[in-house]
Amino acid sequence: MKLIIKNGNVLLPNGLKKVNIEIEDGIITDISKKSVKDTSAQIIDAKEKYILPGFIDLHTNGIGGFDLTNGLYDYKKESFSVTKNKYLVGLENSMKEFAKHGTTLVGFTSLEAPIEKIKKIFSYIAEYKNRSQSGLKDIFYGIYIEGTFMKEDRYKGAHNPKYFFQPSIKLFDELQKAADGNIKIVNVVPEWGKDAFRLIEYLKKNKVLIAAGHTGANGNEYSNAIKKGLQLAIHVLNGPSSSSFKPFENGGALETILKSQKVYAEIIPDGYHVDKSYIMDMIKRKGIDKCIAISDSMFVTNMKRVNEYRMNGVVGKLSKNGEFLYIADKGNFNALFGSVLTMDKAFANLLTWFTQPIEGVWNELHKPLSFEDALINASIMCSMNPANILGLDSTGTIKIGCNADILITEITNKNNIYKIKIKNVFLKGNTVFAK
Repeated sequence: MKLIIKNGNVLLPNGLKKVNIEIEDGIITDISKKSVKDTSAQIIDAKEKYILPGFIDLHTNGIGGFDLTNGLYDYKKESFSVTKNKYLVGLENSMKEFAKHGTTLVGFTSLEAPIEKIKKIFSYIAEYKNRSQSGLKDIFYGIYIEGTFMKEDRYKGAHNPKYFFQPSIKLFDELQKAADGNIKIVNVVPEWGKDAFRLIEYLKKNKVLIAAGHTGANGNEYSNAIKKGLQLAIHVLNGPSSSSFKPFENGGALETILKSQKVYAEIIPDGYHVDKSYIMDMIKRKGIDKCIAISDSMFVTNMKRVNEYRMNGVVGKLSKNGEFLYIADKGNFNALFGSVLTMDKAFANLLTWFTQPIEGVWNELHKPLSFEDALINASIMCSMNPANILGLDSTGTIKIGCNADILITEITNKNNIYKIKIKNVFLKGNTVFAK
């Protein structure tokens, strides 16, 4: 059946337009101001709400009590379960949670863990993707290996170095076989040298996106990785990755990331992982077209009963205001443990920051944008850019021929702080959330 969404303020690539959207077989077939006359179509009156492209979260560890690596969390037992049935239930529930917050595509991140455990959970994911009848499974874009091929204890963050492994084509192939081809992004830190570069070249050949973060690589090593095929810098400025103000070895990873136009930068815009002044500085330095908003969310996101937990031997705590997680034994807030950010909140934060005058650290002042220009920029970071780096031209924007991955939203402003409420979420034209 044809679906028509009328009377919406639609965010198109060139700005806001009050138009109607026609959808057929999951594809946007028309965008125009023509009056709606098709009585056989399903018609939704958006009543001047804002219609946006679905959010794409490239980097999330979990949500709603589910962690990709450790499975479903039982708050009564204070432990995780990776039994197959519970894992699959938790995975499906996580898709529902993502949809509630406007996320229509996710790169789901695996942390460090014993290889046999990783193979087991990857096989569960393959079964879910291959056999599930749920339309929600299309939200799961693929597996993002973050922890397995890291190296140095100094740059571990909240990861456990006990389960860091030397980059190996053989090991990757074993993991990809278990995942039945569902590994789409891999973190390979360049300081492993030849082994890292061999794997990077192999991943590029096999159309797997290469990322690097939690890295002690110097500028020369990181630049060589870019030449071999590295395209994505992991949660930049949040750290831990190398930085150097000296001229030797072309600085550190951070300096190379900021200067290179071949690398996209992940940003966690929760206001805690990185101060908004630094975020605005980085966006200006990199350019809006090379910055991607991510959540880096943990299983605690959207859970009300968990204030402290243990994961892979590391104890995490939820802050008193419930807005960030930190490593308990560090004794301060400088070592964070993922986030409780959702993509609707990330979008609202960016919208707020883009419309405010913000003093930078490296720049004197970032002048405020108009609401429409700020809306465009926030959507570029939350939808268009992640689609671009994944090579997907069928999503991330609202235009004829694209999948109807669309949000109907209410956007409000109080005291110069924007909030967004997700009212309807469509995935390939099908409703996956309605409020």
